[in-house]
Amino acid sequence: MKLSQKIKTSWLVASSSLLMLMIGAYQVWLIWPSLVLAAIEWQREVNGQLADLLYSAQSEPLVSGSYLVGFSFLYGMLHSLGPGHGKVIVSTYLATHPAKVRASLMLTIISAICQALVAILLVSVLIWGFNASMRVVNEKAATFVALSFVLVVVLGLLICWKASKQIYRAIRVPKLKVKALTPIAAQPEMSMNVHGSLLMPQSVLHTTEHSHDKCGCGHQHVAGADAINEASTMREYVGIVASIGIRPCTGAIMALLFANMVGTYWLGVMSALAMAGGTALTTSIIAILTLTSKKIVKRYLAATSSDKTAPWQLAGYYVQLFGGLLLIAIGLLLVSSQDTGMSQVL
Repeated sequence: MKLSQKIKTSWLVASSSLLMLMIGAYQVWLIWPSLVLAAIEWQREVNGQLADLLYSAQSEPLVSGSYLVGFSFLYGMLHSLGPGHGKVIVSTYLATHPAKVRASLMLTIISAICQALVAILLVSVLIWGFNASMRVVNEKAATFVALSFVLVVVLGLLICWKASKQIYRAIRVPKLKVKALTPIAAQPEMSMNVHGSLLMPQSVLHTTEHSHDKCGCGHQHVAGADAINEASTMREYVGIVASIGIRPCTGAIMALLFANMVGTYWLGVMSALAMAGGTALTTSIIAILTLTSKKIVKRYLAATSSDKTAPWQLAGYYVQLFGGLLLIAIGLLLVSSQDTGMSQVL
């Protein structure tokens, strides 16, 4: 397949992917107002149930505390099913980048735990260290929420930059550079073997061996694709955890504030950690479903395409670019909606 045909095919796949993303975004745009109102109403009812359990824990700490932990775990599961940028970040990254199941599960679990720890640290420092009021705690929490939205934009820019470099390297045609030609007779190491065939000089053999990732001298001269991906994956993982985990869970903050009011702050800490466990379970299931769907698509493309590496590899870079643009758009949307109060359910 020629290079022009590969580029045309990759553009076709990229355009189809972009069209699907636009259709999905339009459907979300249509149901967004009703979804936000339903999430706000549901969250109010759940907050009331958590407050009742915290009040009853004063007289029956063991029984009510057990119910509180179980209810908090379910709250974390159901709360993570609602609107939220954490699931969008994880699913978008896993769908557009090579990732393993174990690393994906660790990514979702660490992000959920960080959300709970940030909420516990924020409320503990403000209440016990500065004797702050609930209003001050909510204001500081809103600052962390806005910072997490900004980090979503930064993560999208990072993914776009990486995808753009990969697209440029895949499209450009390498130029052959020849510095000088040395006559065969001028090679002193060149000799004939006993059968009369020409032997290659040792310098040429060593240069040929160096053309691979590893040479005969036992060390690596050029970093392979796997090494480059591993080097950049950790940085992107840190960006994902920071953009999700730096935002404290609103449910955990509410539970901690109510627990502090009734004098059972330790139950509030347990409730926040239980919420993190429920959130991690839901996001892990979403991550596994995303990876499974991705493998099914890859197998279908491999079965229907005669060329299994290109142009689908180039098309995958375009999908990564669109994923980064999607994260940038979502981050800017969340930052702009911060003033309208919509961010509390995101």
